Amino acid sequence: MGSSYAYPVLETSDPVEALAAAGRLMELAVSGPGTLLAGEVLVHTAESARRIAGVLPLGSVFRSGGDDRPVWTAPDALPRDLEALEAMLPATAELPEDVPVGTFEAALVAGAGPATGWLYWELPGWPAMPGREVEVQYCGAQLCLNSRDLRLDRPATGHMLYVCTRQDDHERAGWLAARAGLRLIGPASPSI
Repeated sequence: MGSSYAYPVLETSDPVEALAAAGRLMELAVSGPGTLLAGEVLVHTAESARRIAGVLPLGSVFRSGGDDRPVWTAPDALPRDLEALEAMLPATAELPEDVPVGTFEAALVAGAGPATGWLYWELPGWPAMPGREVEVQYCGAQLCLNSRDLRLDRPATGHMLYVCTRQDDHERAGWLAARAGLRLIGPASPSI
């Protein structure tokens, strides 16, 4: 994502509140080519794998086996046998590149339960603001599930929402947060 930085704007244990706040940020985006969505959920239990598999959009995959020898499995091809399913864990449930925005996010966040994960909405741009032109690069919103950081290194029992802008655009991040009824609650981090 180049020089994209993520500014935390909400920490909550309520997934409905987190998704509503992400929606308010996305409503601020300028018109343009469609919003793109990416995301993944880290799955550690068979119960979680089955729950997530039931809500993933068509084209999603489970990746297991580590980075050296990954194994890709479609959600509907997960082993039915509990022992075989547990043998492929941990796994990462990954969204397809062309998933439509706004069709499954609530089900995915609810289905994730205590699992960590993230959703990233790449937006066509942020609007002009006093002293700044329209921005069409490095614009987005990211929701980290059950984590206090972007890289999911600090598991938590809540969710963090970030507004993403250029590295040097702290003012825009604060302005966007305020327009969405939020506020900056911590320092920025490089986006993933």
